[in-house]
This record gives sequence, structure tokens and C-alpha cells, in this order.
Amino acid sequence: MAITSQVRSSGAFGEVIVHDWQVARLLKPSAIKPVIATLEQALVVKVLGRLSERDALVLREVIRKIVG
Repeated sequence: MAITSQVRSSGAFGEVIVHDWQVARLLKPSAIKPVIATLEQALVVKVLGRLSERDALVLREVIRKIVG
């Protein structure tokens, strides 16, 4: 899913605000957009960080709602 620092106050359907963005080692307050994509493992240059357990649980719930 796409992560962006373009955070809208209203929040769109499926958008998840990353509350613990500093713990996740993101540079700015961020949101996860409901855009699902895949890429080859070889294209991943490095891992920037990890979502906190709290944010990961919220993301999992939103994915369940989107996918059904």
C-alpha cells in the first residue's frame, strides 16, 4: 500500500493515518492510501522502518473492510 506525507484532515475511505509515524521511522506525519500494488523484491532498496503494532492492527482492519 502507498504511504504518503500528504495527509488530508478529512481522510478518504480506506485511508489510515499513521499515528506512530516517528516510531515507524517515517520523516513526516503520514497516511497509508488504499492503493494496493506489488513489486519485485529485487526492487526494494532498503526498509525504512516498521509500523507500530497499533498502526498495523488498524491497517489490517481497513484491509479487511476493503477486501471484504
